[in-house]
Amino acid sequence: MPLIHENQEKTKHLTWFDLLILTVILWGGSIYSSTVSYIALVQGTAAAEDNLAFSAADNYRALAMQAGLLLLALLYLRLRRFDFTVWTVRISLKAVASGILIFLASALLFDIYSLLAFPLFSGFPFPEPMGAFYGDETVSTMAYALLNGIYEELYFLGICLSVKPQHVKWAVPFSLLVRISFHTYQGMMFALGIGLLFGGFLFLLYRRSEDKNLLPFFIAHAMGDIFGLGIMAYLWA
Repeated sequence: MPLIHENQEKTKHLTWFDLLILTVILWGGSIYSSTVSYIALVQGTAAAEDNLAFSAADNYRALAMQAGLLLLALLYLRLRRFDFTVWTVRISLKAVASGILIFLASALLFDIYSLLAFPLFSGFPFPEPMGAFYGDETVSTMAYALLNGIYEELYFLGICLSVKPQHVKWAVPFSLLVRISFHTYQGMMFALGIGLLFGGFLFLLYRRSEDKNLLPFFIAHAMGDIFGLGIMAYLWA
């Protein structure tokens, strides 16, 4: 007997249990490794630069890992009879332009956040700004950044907001917490900035968008991975 009956009604809203399962699939390993790296930073047993050093092999390894986990998550949603048509991914010049503008606005916000938060976090362990993450753009970096933009925002804006409308009020804080938790390897200052400022900004823009097209957010995130969340360093270079 087939596991999936085509005449079954498709699921348009995910439950809290679905959200937990998908979070474990997509982010369980990343949250664990990021937490271990942050503890090493706090204890002084690791240097911040070590957490931001990624070779081409590291990028391709992460690319393969994310591709596999994404397929596993999509398989889970398929078995749950999730209606994928609730997500909109539409390619257009407007979507590309919107993605670039979202990145620029996010980068400027993050620059302001960094200037204001730096004195407050001066006693905490944190690495250099995200721009140091990808100092030399390579093919592996570009490839990983493109997938990572889809991987992360499909979860945060697609999966986490696919709950029933009355449950969004707890799904959003949960998603922001998850976003913080796997960025702690960069230091708490940047983890909070990425999770609360960047994540909250994308959420507000997505909720206010009329077409709910995910593509601009994929593009904006990928650009943030490639160039770093900041533009002042380029203007004053």
